[in-house]
Order: sequence, then structure tokens, then C-alpha cells
Amino acid sequence: MFRSTTDIKRKSPAGLLAGLLSDSEHTSKEAASKLILEAKSYGVNLKDFLRLSIDPRLTEGEGKSQFLKGPDSFMNGYEASLAYLNLPVADDLDGGIRLQAAADTFNTYGGTRALFPLVIDDMVKWKYRQTNYETVEGMISQDRVIAGTELLSTIVDDTQGDYQFARAIAEGGRIPIHSIKTTEQSVKIWKFGYGYKTTYEFNRRASLDILTPYAVRVQREIEHSKVAQATAVLINGDGAYGAAPVVTAGSFDTKTGITTVPGTLNYKNLVAWLVSRAQVGVPVDTVVGNWDMYLQWLFLFSVPTTNGQSMTDAEIMKRSGYTVRGLPILDGDVQFKLSSTAPEGQIIGYSVGDTLEQLTEAGSEISQSEQSILTQEVTYVRTENSGFHLSFGDTRSIYDTTH
Repeated sequence: MFRSTTDIKRKSPAGLLAGLLSDSEHTSKEAASKLILEAKSYGVNLKDFLRLSIDPRLTEGEGKSQFLKGPDSFMNGYEASLAYLNLPVADDLDGGIRLQAAADTFNTYGGTRALFPLVIDDMVKWKYRQTNYETVEGMISQDRVIAGTELLSTIVDDTQGDYQFARAIAEGGRIPIHSIKTTEQSVKIWKFGYGYKTTYEFNRRASLDILTPYAVRVQREIEHSKVAQATAVLINGDGAYGAAPVVTAGSFDTKTGITTVPGTLNYKNLVAWLVSRAQVGVPVDTVVGNWDMYLQWLFLFSVPTTNGQSMTDAEIMKRSGYTVRGLPILDGDVQFKLSSTAPEGQIIGYSVGDTLEQLTEAGSEISQSEQSILTQEVTYVRTENSGFHLSFGDTRSIYDTTH
């Protein structure tokens, strides 16, 4: 069991981190190991632990001013840690701050390398505002931190099949209740991670930001791996809920008067599918598909129709009550999310708020910091232990354009 984070005693930056700046390599690394061990004991990553355990306002004397962000505001605990250890994440020539100072700190004090992965991540965020087209953001309802194994759960009605919700409950009537029950199976947790290892001599001679393009690639690959796993759960279920039902585009031909062309989206059948999902109480606000289906999705916006009007299919859909949006073309009611591993010719539709939840193991990112202080080889590692869990089983539907 993890210790409660409410037991953390806040200290000044020097009070917690002074040991990392010891001239003794052994003492510096030992202080870093103790810091990591303490963060682990609370089940949080190192960055969050520093935010919780450091209060720069506790600094005595004039040294407190270095932690000011403005006239009346102070840095948070993590930001104050970087300032105290002289670990800038960006160049500020006007302020006399050079990114190389961080490399000098890492090379001089071995224990400070515990923050190496964090500094690299922040450096990348500052330097690149990259667009990651495949990301779980927008695919999940929330990212919840768990302390250990979590069992799968299902929603069970307390009534017979003929007991339906009424528009209003009569006075004294029974309120329909759904029970959340756990199964004997647990959420499957996957380890996502990549890394690069450099020698001490490399880091002594090279600028820290030489790692930037490699860190960018690591972050993108991890996100792609998570999207692939999230897609698999949406399609196949999580063990408590089964596979998503498949609806063929051709099944709406009679209703819409359209003859489906295999492998293509047409707005009438697509709207019919969206309406059918809304009709049963689980409207679609997010669809997931591969790049080919994304191309079909874009055609709804860019290919003029042959109805004699200068409108795209998407504009016609908007008139009928639905606005679809592509990434990152338009804003609207239905969001398209890219997944390279989504099935050919299919899109997965669901309501994002009550379908897929990401569970991340507490402290699973700590190993990055541990590896960074073990040897003379400075290691940049990104790891995360995560799994995906379905909140409800009836919110998913696969729209198959191949039939």
C-alpha cells in the first residue's frame, strides 16, 4: 500500500534537494536514490512529488527572490527545484540563461540526473509545439491513476428486461438503480516505453538539446502504441464487455435510397447510422478510423456533390442536423480520431464521455529517473504502465463500409 500524500511535509528547495548538489558523487547519487524512493512510497512520479513536497516560500533570507514568478506569485515545487538545481529547459539570452547550464549540472552532480528525463520532456515542449495526429487525447473519458491491480467492472440492472425508464417517476415509485459490480478479471496493464542511452563522454561534449529530435520520436511512438491498444479494446472489449457490434453501411440502403459503394462513406447512410445510435440512447460524438477512412471522411468536406448545389456532403449533413469534423479541418458534433490499427473500411463510433477510461499505474514513470543515475551512461527513458477499461458496453458501434 502507498502512503497517503497528505502525510507529505513541505520543505524549502534547499531543505529537500541540497544533497543532490554535494561535491561527492556518491553522496549526490545517494540523495537522489532516497528522493526517488520517497516518491515511490507515495505512489506518485517524481515531478508530482516535487510539486507536493516543496514550497519555495519556506526559503529563508534573500534567496527566496529567485523563486518569484511575479510580484506576488511563486513558482510551484517542481519549477523551484529546477531553479535551485540550475536546470533551465530553454535559452533566455536576455536573462543570461543558457540551456547548456543544465548539461553542466548533470555532468557535475550525478544525483541531479534523476531529473534528466523531466528536463528533456520540458525542453521538447518548449521547443516544439508538434501536432501528434495519433493520440489518446479525445479517445478517452479520463486518465485515472491507480495504486495497484484494478478489477474489471460491469453495470448490472436491478430490474427485469421489461422494466423501462419512464419519463417521470410516480410519487412513491421506485427509482431505477444500476449496480456496478466487479468481475474476477483485472484490467490488463501494458508497459509503453522507449529510450536512448548516451555515454558520459557524449554528454560532456555535446549540447543537451541534441537529444531533442530523439525525445520527440520517443513521445510520438509511445502515444501511437497507446492508441493501438485503446483501439483494440474499443473493438474487442476488455474482458468484462465483449466486442463491439458491427453495422454495415449497406443495411441502410433501403432507408436512404442509396446503393452503397464498398469502401466509401456517403452522407445519407452515415447520418442514418448516427441517427440510429442516438435513437437507442447512445449518440455518437467520436469516431475512430485509419488513414484511409480519414481520407474518406475528408471527402465529405472537400468533394462537391452532384445535386446541382455548390455544397459539400458535410454542409448537407449540417443542414440535416449533424455537423461532422475532421482533424483538424472543422469544428462540430462528431470528432474523427486517427488510429493506424483501426480495421480497413470501418469506423468505430461511440460516446467518449462514458466509454473508454485510461488507467495509469501510480509511480510507473519513476523508473526513468532511477535509470538516469545508475551509471556513467546518461539514459533518457520514457515509460508508462497503462491499461484501458470500458465503463459501459453498449456505447460502441462499428460502421462497416465494405458491405
